[in-house]
Amino acid sequence: MRDLALFDLAIDSKLRGCDVVTIRFGDVVRGGKVKCHEMVVQEKSGRPVQLEQTEPARNSLTQWRERQGDTLADFVFPSRVDATDHLSTRQYARLVDEWVAAIGLQQKD
Repeated sequence: MRDLALFDLAIDSKLRGCDVVTIRFGDVVRGGKVKCHEMVVQEKSGRPVQLEQTEPARNSLTQWRERQGDTLADFVFPSRVDATDHLSTRQYARLVDEWVAAIGLQQKD
């Protein structure tokens, strides 16, 4: 469930990995529902970017949130080591490598 939500958010947002992993539920949820549009400030450029989430992405994020039961202040994708921290960019990169391999694309060396 986490991987699907992460994949959907990453594809829809087109953000760098370092920005995807630091998104909190409060960034994407309002009134208990995942928003269609949200603003995120990019770490590298410092510029705000408006994101539009497709219905499949909103659904997978909603299911992930229901499973997690987290508050709006929590990271959408918490670290496996420290639940108060976010998923590391290195772990995110490993997941992307797994997705690439799963669909049969050539991995970069």
